[in-house]
Amino acid sequence: MPWKVRFRDKNFIGNEGWDVEFELEVREALTDAQELSGSAEIVNHVQGEHIDDVTIHESSDPNEFPFNGVHGHHPELGEVFLFSGVPDEGEGQLIALYSATDFGDPPFNDERFTGDGS
Repeated sequence: MPWKVRFRDKNFIGNEGWDVEFELEVREALTDAQELSGSAEIVNHVQGEHIDDVTIHESSDPNEFPFNGVHGHHPELGEVFLFSGVPDEGEGQLIALYSATDFGDPPFNDERFTGDGS
């Protein structure tokens, strides 16, 4: 489910609905790809059946939070952050942030979530 979010003072579309094959295609197409040195915590605040807000915290400690990331640029998706990890639910999870607003399904929110703590 895509949503609008602000991260590191930039606007992104966030999505956690990518399948493994598409994720691998995106990773292979990234230019200037770099592993992020720290870790992140991404909390989706759910109200009813929809995400109501998103909180993103980053740490310089690579083991503090459950997500590690890759940053790069993609020819269609623009600037991309791929966060993967095993949060409290115990299942592997991927959250992608990308700057292209005309890719895939439209976001579910009209106003951008602030991404507090980023």
